Amino acid sequence: MIRQDYLLEWIKRYIRWVAEIIGLVKTRDYEGAIRRIDLALRTLLEVGSDSVTDLSDGEILARLTIGEHGQLVHEKCMVMAALLKQLGIVSAAQQRLDLSRDCFLKALHLILGLKLSGPPTELAEFAPSVEELVEALKPYELPPRTYGAMVIYYEQAGKFAKAEDALFALLEAVPGHAEAVEMGIAFYGRLLELGDEALIAGGLPRAEAEGGLAELRRAGRSK
Repeated sequence: MIRQDYLLEWIKRYIRWVAEIIGLVKTRDYEGAIRRIDLALRTLLEVGSDSVTDLSDGEILARLTIGEHGQLVHEKCMVMAALLKQLGIVSAAQQRLDLSRDCFLKALHLILGLKLSGPPTELAEFAPSVEELVEALKPYELPPRTYGAMVIYYEQAGKFAKAEDALFALLEAVPGHAEAVEMGIAFYGRLLELGDEALIAGGLPRAEAEGGLAELRRAGRSK
């Protein structure tokens, strides 16, 4: 009971903080938002807003997970992603574009990690969605591993056209990379085992999937 009470109090506290930060950002009180984000980050990670993006994804996850119950880790990751999204918005408004990009990217990796690890995961209302973060990152080229994770996420979500877009972005980022080509061939192979109705619902009719598969097979043979 004590552990459950601790979990609920922790969640309530950070939800209040996230709500307050979102309110400050909406009213363009960026300095106030930064102060609150900084306090939350120091509590969660023991680093401030200016140095959070210096941590690798693995370091962030390790600091969130050490000694914690699985459910609380899940909540902490969502809170962390929400904080990074708001810091990204504030940084963009302040023309700190590199910091903004890094914040959105780390938030995306956290949410993709939640979505791709274990059983299907519902995000809390305050947590940013994959789609929101991808939209925020539209002006930027992303790391190949991010595109790869997006392919898997969108395929699992039944959004096959978006998965294909992520696959093309991956192939452009690492032209001729054998593993990327094989990933694409396997992707189309799985889709073509589905019925026409499922493919159409996912935005990628059979003819387009067959065309994509043929193109990748040609690319594979040309190596």
